[in-house]
This record gives sequence, structure tokens and C-alpha cells, in this order.
Amino acid sequence: MNMLAQYIVVVALIITILYVVNQYYKYLRAKRKRQETIGAGKGIPFPTILNKYTQKGYNVILRIPILRTVLIKIRKKLETLSVYDEYTLRREVMKIIFSIIALFSVGCLVLLIVRPSWLIVFWILLGILMLSGVLIDFFVYRVENRLLIQLKNYIVRVTFNFQQTKMVDDAVFDSIQYAGPEMKVHAERINKILTALDSEKELAAYEEVAPSRYLRVFAGLAVLVKDRGDNVDEKEGSSFVRGLTSINKELNDEVLYRSKLSYALRSLSTLALIPIFLALPTKYWSISKFPTTESFYDSRIGFLSEIAVYAISVACYLIVRKMREINDNTSEFKPTRIKWEEWLFKKIPLLEKFCEALSPQRFTKKYHERQQLIKDANENLEIRELTLQQILSCLAVFIILVTSFTFAHIRESNSVLNQVVSQSIFTSQLSEKELQTEIQKNEFDKSVIGDLKEMKKLPTEEELRDMISDQLNLDPNDLEVTNAYKRIAGKWVTVSNSFLQWWEVLISIVIAFVSYFIPVLILISKRKARLKLMEREVYQLLVLISILRDFEGMSVSIILNWLQRFSIAFKKPITVAIEEFDSGQEMALVKLSENNSFEPFQQIVERLKLTIVRLSIKEAFNDIDMEREFYLEQRREDQKRSLEKKGQIGDFLGMGPLVCLTFIYLIFPIIYIGVKESKNMINMLN
Repeated sequence: MNMLAQYIVVVALIITILYVVNQYYKYLRAKRKRQETIGAGKGIPFPTILNKYTQKGYNVILRIPILRTVLIKIRKKLETLSVYDEYTLRREVMKIIFSIIALFSVGCLVLLIVRPSWLIVFWILLGILMLSGVLIDFFVYRVENRLLIQLKNYIVRVTFNFQQTKMVDDAVFDSIQYAGPEMKVHAERINKILTALDSEKELAAYEEVAPSRYLRVFAGLAVLVKDRGDNVDEKEGSSFVRGLTSINKELNDEVLYRSKLSYALRSLSTLALIPIFLALPTKYWSISKFPTTESFYDSRIGFLSEIAVYAISVACYLIVRKMREINDNTSEFKPTRIKWEEWLFKKIPLLEKFCEALSPQRFTKKYHERQQLIKDANENLEIRELTLQQILSCLAVFIILVTSFTFAHIRESNSVLNQVVSQSIFTSQLSEKELQTEIQKNEFDKSVIGDLKEMKKLPTEEELRDMISDQLNLDPNDLEVTNAYKRIAGKWVTVSNSFLQWWEVLISIVIAFVSYFIPVLILISKRKARLKLMEREVYQLLVLISILRDFEGMSVSIILNWLQRFSIAFKKPITVAIEEFDSGQEMALVKLSENNSFEPFQQIVERLKLTIVRLSIKEAFNDIDMEREFYLEQRREDQKRSLEKKGQIGDFLGMGPLVCLTFIYLIFPIIYIGVKESKNMINMLN
């Protein structure tokens, strides 16, 4: 009857929601029709309102970490399959985001009404995590890989047609019919750029939404050759063809690396989640074969073991998913972060002073190291704000651990009080009559323990024995009274000790102290990732310069503009240099070198300085092919080591949760109960 009532409530709720939505849309349609009839054009139509909220919602979600990741994945998907302008792209992305949030909210609401439980919430979140991973694999990564392969083949076709016609726009147009479905959309857009009256304006609009840097370089190179013409050298041949060959060489490495990484980490993310689905079947199988293990699974240690298995599986799954990602961001745009630290400083008195006291003091080595770490990680943070993040991280972990230990004690106490059958490895299955007897004994134990909780002063052993004998109407020396006393005394020890122990608080403090350094470790990982991005981008800039140097009329200003358009990590300092270039060319390049301490990039800037005084662009970068080959070999070696390292870590993370499930949730309970029962048997024999 309760389940029927719950289903009726859910159905009624869904019908109500659908009715309200239907009436709302009827109202909007009637309002729009009324405005059209009376000619009142002052009202704001619904599409305009929707556009307004989608644009605002896009900027808000960019500041929310988890939703920002989902937004970027959806944007990649839309960029790959369709070509929009930035305004339309944001609107289409937010339509999908709003739909996902609505479906998720309705699903959670229905499940929580039908069966409210923290475990249900966990399964909902886990299901969304798995579903998002599958969708990202199917709709993003596969489409990206197909686009790269189709782009490689398309560039080969463009090269062949250009060598025949010597016209870049004809070569691009004639190659469209050979392009794959994903590439065809972008090929048509690039052809539209080449045939437009203002090609530079159309190219700038396409660069904002191009899903790959290779497409941006290819489109820019095509526009450059159309505007300036191709440069043909007697020895090296066409500059445009050499540029396309350089792009294809990098594309081949990218496709091979993605293929090898996908093969090395195949099925590992799914394997990491299997223990979550096998945890309950393993528990029920263990209880059916070894009934005594039920007391372990219902105890405090059993609860913590269950949490450990779930946490290890989810953590391994997330790490494997992260290792499979290959970031190919077309920009490094970071939205203005919500300064919740400043809000806390204003709302909580003395918090700012407390954080400054715990932060490194100014003009010290540690303060300079923290400041440099924040700068290298490209984060908009202050030292005191980083300290506040460390404090909150420590406090959050401490509260979670203390809450978990307290809940484990409560669960163990309830398990002891409601355990009907006195389980042991030496007992067999009980009959129906024996089971009823055990139920009566358990109810009697609960009543006695309830009386003990209400007493201000605990009774002695003799007083407790007398109290039990009075309630049973038996002699205090009777065997049944003795057994009841031992049983109740054992349960009372567990119930009376069901509070937070000092050593549990100590463990929470130690782990919380370790978590104090988590924000700093995150910044260190971001710095390493940014360093890899810089190394990769220097190679890309060398490829770009090797293409541009052969064209007539190249200057430092033009080179800087091209580097600024296709750069990610160095975009900001290059933009500053371009703004100051007219005030003083050499001084602008000096500041550009000072604003970024990355040595390979500084070498590029030093070469640009030489072109201002004594050398041409081609002479200054005459040996750039040798440098490019060095970086290419270095990148291949890094990719080889990365594949080996990720393969080893992936194998460990994939099998780790299964090993933990087998040992923590199956072998350890049997050993634990076996040792405990053996100890009890030895005490009985003595």
C-alpha cells in the first residue's frame, strides 16, 4: 500500500508539471498572437528572452567547475559537427545544458520520492557519471578523431589539386566533394571565407569557433596564399605545399598518439567501475555461504569498508578518464572567477587577518615561491586566498571524516540491537521455531538495554543479573539467566562505546592536515600541464614561422599578428607587444621576452629582434627547420614515455578496485570473523 501511494504521488506530480508547462506555453502563444493581431510591437518575443538568458547562463556556467567541463564537451561536439558564429553557438550549447539540468532534476526528484536514501543519491550520481563518460566517448572523442583523419585526407587532396591548378580557392572547392561528413562542413566554411569580399573578417569569425588548431592554421594559410600569392623556390618548391606538408606531418603524429593511447587504456574505465556493481552481490553471496559475516557488514568496520570500495572505484574511474583526455583547446580563455574568498573575508570578521597570519610573510623566499607558483599556473589568486582554500579544504575533510566515524558508530549500535540471530561459525541454519525464539531474546535484550540507558547509575554485575532474573522470573543462578547476562553485557559494551573515539579524532586530524596541502598540489599539477602546453606550442609556432618566412613582404609585425592569432599560452604577452609595437619595436620585443621566462619562446623573440636591425625574416629563421626537427623528435619521445607511463598506471587503476573488492569486501570479513570467533571459542573453553 505504501508503494502504491508513492507511485500515485509521483504520477500526480508529473501530471501537474506537464499541465503547468502546457498552460504556460499556451499563455505565451496567446500573448504572441494577441500582439500580432493588435499590432503592438513593443512586447519582447520569447526567442529574444531565451537568447538573453542563454547568453547570461553561458557566462555563469563557465564559472562553475563541474558544469564548465560539461559545457566545454558539448561545445566541442557542436563545433565539430556544425559551424556557427559565437553568439549562436553559445545559444545552442545552453539549450542542451538547460535540457540536461531539467531532466536530471526531474529524475532525482522522482527517485527520491519513490525511495529516499543516500545510496539512491549515490547511484544517481554514479549513473550520470557513467552516462556522461559514454556520451563523451561516443559523441566527442570519436568525432574528434574522425575529423582529424578526414582533415589529413582533405589536405592531401587539396595539395594534389593545387599542384594541378595553382589556385588555392579552386583547390579548396574541388576537394570538398572528397571530404568526409565532419570535414565537409568546415571545408565549405573555408571555401566561403576564400570567396568572401572581406576574407580577413570571415577568417577571424571562423577562428573563434574552429574546433582544432590545425583547421585554423589551414584556413589562415589558404587566405594568406590567396591574398599574397604563392612563393615558389627552385630547390624547395611551393611554400603553400610545404606548409600543408608540415601540417600533415603533425597531424600524423597526433592521430597515431590518440590511437595508441585509446588502445592502451581501452575498457579500463569500465573495469574500474565493476566493483561498485559487484559489491552488493558479493555481500549477499558471502552472507549466504558464511552467515556469520553479516555481523561484519553491519558493523562499523563493514560500513567503512563499503565506503572505501566505492571511493576507490570512483577515484580510479575519474583518473583513468582524465588520462584519456587530450586537451586541444582553441583558446585559453579563463572567465572572471567568482571571488567567493573575498565575500567570506567581508562576511566573517577577523578571517582575513587569520589567513594573513597563516600565509607566508612578504619578502620571504616561501612567499615568492607561492606567488611564482600562482603565476605559472595562470590562476587569478592572492596568497591569502590560497591560504583560505587550504583552511577550508582541511576543515571540510575533517568534518567528513568525523561525520563518517560517527555514522559508523550509530550503524554498529543499531546493528547490535536489531541483530536477531546470534551468529557464529559454529552454528547452522535455524528452524522457524528457533528463529522465533531468537527474536524474543532480541526484544528482551533491547528492553533491558533501554532500561540501562535510562539509569543514572549503572548497576553492578550482581545487580544486572538480579534485574534480568526478575524480568525472566527465574533464579539468578539459572543457566538461561547466565546466558542472557553474557549476551546483554556484550551488546551493552558495544552500545555504550558507540561514540567518537579519541584515536578516530586523531586519524581525522592527521588526514585533514595532509589535505591542507591539496590546493597547493593542484596548482603544481596545473603548472606542469601549462609547461607541457608551452613546449607543445613552441613547436607549433616554429611550424607556423617556417611557413610564413618564405612569403614576400613578411615583417616582424605580421609575424607577431600571426603568432597572436594561433597562440594559447603566449597570447596575452604577444597581444601586449603588438599594442606597444608602434611606440618602439625593439622595446616591445624586450618586454615580450621579459613577460615570459620560457627559454624556447625567448629564443624565438631573440630571432625577431635580429630582423629589426640587420637580418631579414628568412635569414633570421634560416636554421629553424633544424630546431623544428629537434622539437618534433623530442615530442615523439615524450609521447612514447607518456604512453608507457599511462599504460602502466591505467593497468594498476583498472585492476586496483577489483583487488580491493576481493580483499576488503570478501577475504577480510571472513578472516576478521574467523579470528573473532576463534578467540570467543578459546574463552569459552577456558
